[in-house]
Amino acid sequence: MTKKLHNKYDLNPYFVTGLTEAEGSFSITKHKDTRAKFGMTIGLRFKITMLANETELLEKVNSFFGFGTLSINKDGTVDYIVRDLTNLYEIREHFQKYPLRGSKYLDFLSFTRAMNIIEQKMHRNGEGFNLLKNLSEGMNSFRKDFSEFPPSHVLKENPDYIPINGHYINGFIAGDGSLYLRTKSNFGSMGIQISQHVNNTHFMREILDYFDPSLNIYKHGKDSIQITIGGKNLWKNTISKHFLEYPLQGSKNVRLVKLQEIAIYLESGEHLDKVGRAKVLKPEAKEHILNIWHS
Repeated sequence: MTKKLHNKYDLNPYFVTGLTEAEGSFSITKHKDTRAKFGMTIGLRFKITMLANETELLEKVNSFFGFGTLSINKDGTVDYIVRDLTNLYEIREHFQKYPLRGSKYLDFLSFTRAMNIIEQKMHRNGEGFNLLKNLSEGMNSFRKDFSEFPPSHVLKENPDYIPINGHYINGFIAGDGSLYLRTKSNFGSMGIQISQHVNNTHFMREILDYFDPSLNIYKHGKDSIQITIGGKNLWKNTISKHFLEYPLQGSKNVRLVKLQEIAIYLESGEHLDKVGRAKVLKPEAKEHILNIWHS
């Protein structure tokens, strides 16, 4: 990969991998073509899809890699896409150096196998062509084989173990996380909430352990799980400090700035009135907090 000089405003490589874990895909594309040798053309594609309000973030991803295209779609989403094989070599190198940790790692493995088939020009014969086709039919939402998961680099007892990185977590939050403020019960409590398919239980456990090992994973629907990382003390002592060390990117950062402002206000004690021995929330304090949140 060509070496690039990144300044402090660039995306961290682990952030890019975390974002891909949340919103990226590795695909073997197939298109019917009567002119093709086997009646079909096969290609490779790396893609990150987000809502159009994250266009600026995907422009940063484009700048990070130095190639690819951005496409704004009619359904209100934006795609960052890489199809050129030469550029896909660099994509492969990135994810080998900064590996995925969730079930998307399996799609990356299938993707690299497909690249090897094409590099060796095996796709020009029937056997190689069928290998590519079979790989494509077992990736992403079609996957049934999870025998190579979890990868060795996420297992603490393995010599290949790589601890989860704060930038990686933020990339994932920028895609699939939700920053919340409790506005009814437990008013003023704030934190992070993430929902995932049950296949990513190990990955969700890693995120919980990073912030607070005592927290639990909860069932959320038939095949989904959910984690909630929050509360006034955890925000003050752990989460807030995390985001100071590892910057969040994208539209989620707008919510983060609001939460940090609210947290400073709550920490000051200005929101409370003393009534006897008790301290109660000032009527105007709730309105002030909600104004910050909804501004």
